[in-house]
Amino acid sequence: MIIDTHCHLIDDAFQEDVEEVILRAQEAEVQKIVLACCDEQDFDKIIALCNKHPEVLYPTIGIHPENMEEDVEKQFEHLFLNEKTEQLLPSLKAVGEIGLDLHWDKSRLADQQRLLCRQTEWALQHNLPLLLHIRDAMEPFLQQCREELFPMAESMGKTLRGILHCYSGTIEQAQEAQRYGDFLIGIGGTLTYKKSSVPDIARAAGLSRIVLETDAPYLAPMPQRGHRNEPAFTRITCQALAEVLNCTPEEVAEQTTRNARELLCIKDLN
Repeated sequence: MIIDTHCHLIDDAFQEDVEEVILRAQEAEVQKIVLACCDEQDFDKIIALCNKHPEVLYPTIGIHPENMEEDVEKQFEHLFLNEKTEQLLPSLKAVGEIGLDLHWDKSRLADQQRLLCRQTEWALQHNLPLLLHIRDAMEPFLQQCREELFPMAESMGKTLRGILHCYSGTIEQAQEAQRYGDFLIGIGGTLTYKKSSVPDIARAAGLSRIVLETDAPYLAPMPQRGHRNEPAFTRITCQALAEVLNCTPEEVAEQTTRNARELLCIKDLN
């Protein structure tokens, strides 16, 4: 049993064969898949697809920093503060994919941080973990944790929880993040790339702090790099992680599944 904790099955890349992709995942023992949400359009598609496969697919809700609109408060309210979202709340497993991204555009960091704060507050109010996308922005993220997100959680009597998706920071930054919340490291196909720092991150974190993910259709592991990624390839990452940590793929699958199940409250495992 393997859980893919971060996937985009509603992407256009899967438009023609999503049912076959889900079947291949099951055949590869990837039996639970969490669908990351990037905006309101994603959310509607995710709910529709999850309703077709309620024992396999699990929905999330969130606004990706690259999908941020001009009026972030209005965008937040439109997606999160409505009767439809309230009705769907029991089925949601996380708030994400949310975070900070300074790779292409650094001009709207304040808006990104405002949106991250609003979504984090909503997650805390509803006891949901975060799927965090932090790209070229670990230092601003850690500063926001120190100055805003961690104090906010403390004032609410809550704990920041989530997954640092496709983690690309340093070991030291990951360790600092643990001071502000219960964050697991999302490990995907980049583990298998040449000159990747992810193996060192994985060794430092330890298996008890790791979950598996694909980010499909992006970031396929070797030898599939350059092709469309899909949830079935989580098994490749599982095997690669076992080699990095000097344990068996079965041990990796068991522990990462336990980690994901506990964080995301996925209880109906077969």
